[in-house]
Amino acid sequence: MNHIEIIGLGQTRCAEKWNVGLLDLAIKAAAQALAEAKDVTPCALIAANALSGALFDQRNLGTFIADRLGLHGIETHTVATDEASGGSAIRLASALIQAGRCEAVLVVGAEKTSDALPDQLEAVRATGLDALQEAEFGFSPTIAAALGMQQYLQTHGLDKGLFYHLSEIAHRNGAHNPKAIFPWVLKQEQYAKSPMAAAPLSVCDNAPSCDGGAAVLLRRSKPQSTHVRLLASAAVSGPTGIAAPITSLALPAAQASAARALDEAGLALDALSLFELHDVNAFFAALSIEAVGLAPRGEALTRAAAGHFYTDAAHPLWTMGGHKSRGIAPGAAGVYQLVEAALQLRQQAGPCQVPNAKTALVQCLGSFGALAVTHIIGV
Repeated sequence: MNHIEIIGLGQTRCAEKWNVGLLDLAIKAAAQALAEAKDVTPCALIAANALSGALFDQRNLGTFIADRLGLHGIETHTVATDEASGGSAIRLASALIQAGRCEAVLVVGAEKTSDALPDQLEAVRATGLDALQEAEFGFSPTIAAALGMQQYLQTHGLDKGLFYHLSEIAHRNGAHNPKAIFPWVLKQEQYAKSPMAAAPLSVCDNAPSCDGGAAVLLRRSKPQSTHVRLLASAAVSGPTGIAAPITSLALPAAQASAARALDEAGLALDALSLFELHDVNAFFAALSIEAVGLAPRGEALTRAAAGHFYTDAAHPLWTMGGHKSRGIAPGAAGVYQLVEAALQLRQQAGPCQVPNAKTALVQCLGSFGALAVTHIIGV
């Protein structure tokens, strides 16, 4: 996959944007990516969105984005694979280029969550679960993550306070990211006083839902190009249902997806410069760390507490704040991750910069870990 390069990036600040519409967010991010690439016109556009069909009765987003951008006559698609939508859209864009169908493809992720009341938003987020066996009976991603966190603590004999270190890493990095919704350092006393979302999962264990748009423009590589390249991509599905990760405390799809991408890229885990993993909540942050191989099972929290994932450590995590500090616009989450990783490899991450960053692993998850999409990029 070395013949695919990332030639344009765009993103809006994650925030509650009451006076900005879903299409406006998508257009702003897309316009930035297209402006970077100057005279390159994509022959396809793939939109990533998880919630707008249920929240606003707006579907087929890709076609409407293309029209607003004046990209008439191109191929359009819309991907909705829960919080993995952004990663899936990038995966499909790369497949179009690899298949020789397109020279350049624009991927745009956008989500609008602030217009929904909290209970409505949680109910719509639950549509990523099994509609008949879980969502219909009142289960939600937050409740399921709380059950998983409790199981994790009991199984491994850990104190709940250790989860603080995952959020602390994200906020430590996000404090320097002007695109983050919560750009501040999280103190341990703040974490300890955080109200419960669903015990033992506190508000400070959860990534804040927000409005945002992010975009990447992919192109078949040109000779002697110096752009960041997409080295590998892997999408893997696994067992569905909230019971699977809660009872097993494992994410087999995430593990397999990362392993396949590393194999395709011909890289070992320790050869990578940084990692952007799925930290929509602390439970998934811990399981993702262990699934990728950055910690043995049950040791993600203690390794985080020991500083193994800081920017100047061997395995930097969430280098621009992750979902926890930057915020999560669910359908756009995977695109945001790739944009941030690419900025690191361009040496354009400002105060968040990882020294001498050359390669990165980006992974996003959907349907409570049942789908995992992993990308590896490099220079």
